[in-house]
Amino acid sequence: MKKLLLLLFLVSGTLYGQQPEKIYSFAVVKMPVSWYKEQILLWKKEVDKNPKDGLAWYNYYYATRNTLRTDPEDTRTYKEKDKVLEDLVAEMGKVIPDSYEYNLCMWQNHGFDLSYYPYLEKAFALGKGRTEHLDYIMNLGEINRDLKQRDEGARLKNQAGLISPGMLYYNHNVLAGLEPNAILLTTGDNDTYPAWVLQGQGFRKDVTVLNLSLLTIDSYREKVFKELGVPYFPIDWESIGDTAPTCHTRFLNELVINLAGNKKNAPVYVALTAVHQKVISKIEDDLYLTGLAYRYTKKSIDEMAVLKKNFEQVFTLDYIDHCYYQDISETLVPVVNQNYIVPMLKLYDHYKVSGDMTRQNWIRAKVIAVSKGTEAEKEVLNHLD
Repeated sequence: MKKLLLLLFLVSGTLYGQQPEKIYSFAVVKMPVSWYKEQILLWKKEVDKNPKDGLAWYNYYYATRNTLRTDPEDTRTYKEKDKVLEDLVAEMGKVIPDSYEYNLCMWQNHGFDLSYYPYLEKAFALGKGRTEHLDYIMNLGEINRDLKQRDEGARLKNQAGLISPGMLYYNHNVLAGLEPNAILLTTGDNDTYPAWVLQGQGFRKDVTVLNLSLLTIDSYREKVFKELGVPYFPIDWESIGDTAPTCHTRFLNELVINLAGNKKNAPVYVALTAVHQKVISKIEDDLYLTGLAYRYTKKSIDEMAVLKKNFEQVFTLDYIDHCYYQDISETLVPVVNQNYIVPMLKLYDHYKVSGDMTRQNWIRAKVIAVSKGTEAEKEVLNHLD
């Protein structure tokens, strides 16, 4: 008992004087797990002081959510982690059932289960001037194929300063390197929302950007497949079990193969951000690295020619060397930029063999810049040397 009291004293002493801070999605601002755990305690204190404080509840919820999703030492199943959030939201509902925060959390906590849409509708009505729901305006616009709504949500999110300039540059290069009318598979916030922002501003509106998480929604998948002229296939949820569908081998492989059979003959790409070796093992022989995405095709293509064209003539790369802007995701941009490493090293080797010293030195400087300070830096330098 004495040890327990000492632990409580140490924790309260550490937190004394600290102020709770606004919690963002870890896809926008990622903090250490220890920080999120501290914020859980700080925001719980605010909730206890004033149970009617909706903002305190929302940050308490989001700090808990981020901890559950980023703590590598938490070995509980998805269902067990979901139960923690369900209980938290249920407690919120007892004291502030008619609040913006409760209704938004009820929607957030149930993925994309459209039976909970009335909660989101209520949050929309209550949340004028708030920004926490803008992702869902975009998502619903996409799910309903109402691209005007999607673009408006993207515009508002960008206007609110919640879209990283570095991510915009990166996604500009992803889109710029695709063939006309391409289909692009993405996996998360940072390779989807910035792409939609750019399309809302008129850039590469010909590309169909499909997020893997949204594609797990049966009604959406059926709708977008019909548009593209792709045979619909159901997901065997029992075989997926307690793993994320987007990390499931059969789901991604079958998805790519089906999309490639579209009646519009649109070229299919998988963004580098969406590729995991174990997931694409069945289709890797038909994937060609053409920039910041893999082109899937049964026909052989000159991969190096496309790669050279994109890096030499198409991509905007100055932002890698000189970043003259404030970035809300400044710690995450270098992580995403590591996707440049493999294509840049392939180009470096090509220039070295062909004796093009000017371009060899140019791409060498770029790959050193994107790998600096990352776990890959030593391996990159060893390769270059």
